[in-house]
Amino acid sequence: MLQFDDVLKHILGEFGKYQRVVYVLLGLISIPCSYHALAPVFLFASTDSWCRVPGAAEVQAEVCLANFTSNCAEVVKNLTIPREQTDVGCGSQSTFSQCHRYNVSYDEIVYSIVNDKLPYANATKVKCDHGWEYDTSQYKSTVPQQFDLVCDRDYLNALATSLYMVGFLIGSFVFGYILDKLGRKRGFLISVFLMTLFGVITAFSVNYWMFVIARMFVAMTAYGAYLGAFVLVTEMVGPSKRTFAGMVYMMFFGVGYMLFALYGYLVRDWSSLQLVITVPTILFLSYWWLVPESPRWLISVGRNKEAEEIIRKCGRVNNVPVPEDIFGEFWNPLKMGKTKVSIKEKDAEEKGAILDLLRLPNMRKKTLILFYNWLVNTLIYYGLVFNTSNLGGNDYVNCFLAGAVEIPAYGLGLFIMDTKRMGRRWSMFYTMVIGGITCVAAAFVPPCGTTVWIGITLATISKFSVTCSFGMVYVYSAELFPTPLRSVGIGMCSMCARIGGILAPQLLLMSKLWSKLPSVVFGVACVVAGILILPLPETRGKKLPETMEEGERFGKKPKKGDVYSGSGDLHNNDQDNSVPMESI
Repeated sequence: MLQFDDVLKHILGEFGKYQRVVYVLLGLISIPCSYHALAPVFLFASTDSWCRVPGAAEVQAEVCLANFTSNCAEVVKNLTIPREQTDVGCGSQSTFSQCHRYNVSYDEIVYSIVNDKLPYANATKVKCDHGWEYDTSQYKSTVPQQFDLVCDRDYLNALATSLYMVGFLIGSFVFGYILDKLGRKRGFLISVFLMTLFGVITAFSVNYWMFVIARMFVAMTAYGAYLGAFVLVTEMVGPSKRTFAGMVYMMFFGVGYMLFALYGYLVRDWSSLQLVITVPTILFLSYWWLVPESPRWLISVGRNKEAEEIIRKCGRVNNVPVPEDIFGEFWNPLKMGKTKVSIKEKDAEEKGAILDLLRLPNMRKKTLILFYNWLVNTLIYYGLVFNTSNLGGNDYVNCFLAGAVEIPAYGLGLFIMDTKRMGRRWSMFYTMVIGGITCVAAAFVPPCGTTVWIGITLATISKFSVTCSFGMVYVYSAELFPTPLRSVGIGMCSMCARIGGILAPQLLLMSKLWSKLPSVVFGVACVVAGILILPLPETRGKKLPETMEEGERFGKKPKKGDVYSGSGDLHNNDQDNSVPMESI
């Protein structure tokens, strides 16, 4: 049977001109996908709000102007809204109440203005019962302003973001199936169309639940588009280039991150911003003509003629000759320098089940540590993303810096995890511990005055470190799981990552109990995750486990005579069958 890796290694080239063009085209989809994932930074931005007071507008329009009162709106606000002492991170500050107003009438307000009276010291306070007014000096309109997500409804902001992450989780199952059944290209194009459709519906939402449900569908389809493009590009490059291709692919997300900061600065209305980041995505439907289907997938479903056409086109662009009888005798495994399929290779093709990840002690230890690391990486990554507007300083500069660090972070991760001194394990350890410590430190820096840039710098270092480990954990996990469990293992790790994304906005609500609590929780969890990496084996330069037996032995100090029985136990044998860890 034709193996597409053989075609890439021996004929087309593992990452030739044709693959590079397709790679860049498909990588561009990460940019609009990043917009939607990061949208809460500006769509849900916090703004000052206060109760709408009955009669206040009439007072401003009639009484104040008639009496030539300057700063009329501020005068009425002082007379009708009580003040509260609020901890703003730099000490206590007197601010207008967000959830209460004085129970005063139109006549009482007018009397106070005409007689230059102070605010009502003895007036009773009531909850906002006529809606809210909002500060629109920075943001003309936000989702919380549109749907009054303040006071008792404030939790709905975090709920909307968590449900978006639930959409990611659902999308990983739904579009994983679609990509396998309908093909990478067709699944990708379906995702792009639906992402554009639901993105537009989101912009025109008339109530909160319409907005939330539409955003969930955006998340499902955005994940499908991102996953479809990622699978397609990795299936088009050779084995030795996949780690590089996978890490660099994530840099496109960082480019989108920076561009989103620019869009947020230029477009201050949430509905308009939603349209700006959505409508251009329709251009990706042109990929029906520009991007090929995955030859690897076509071969796997028996559509060899279509695969051959793509292979020959790739050969022409790469300027390499393609044999005439590509699916014939030329591809005999013996002629490709292979031997007959061994029993070990057959074992490697066995399908692993989810329970196999937890059945044996060493495999269980590695699996649980990886689950926790994926969850924490995503938790702190999105926690830092969604907390951008609370760092102090300029929201748009903070967002741009957070995106700018992603590109060098992935580049550094790609470099250090392949160095002899660091490898996978120590690279993960250092980046996660540094990310956790700086995250905690940033929480204790006042977000104002001359110290604001210290906090932003620490948060940026934390974001850099976590982004670096976020990219490396994909590679490290794939190398730790044995071949039969690799797909199911990465799939379960990805599910844990989605759980981390769901929890991130909920944990940010903990700031109402103590402003520093979310960052402390994120940081401590990250440090613990880094420490837990140390018991795992190093995979750089090692022969990777191909069977479940080798997976159980991998990283475990071998005892002479131990042999895997296949039933969950190890029994003794006089012969040492430990797996040799050879350099590659």
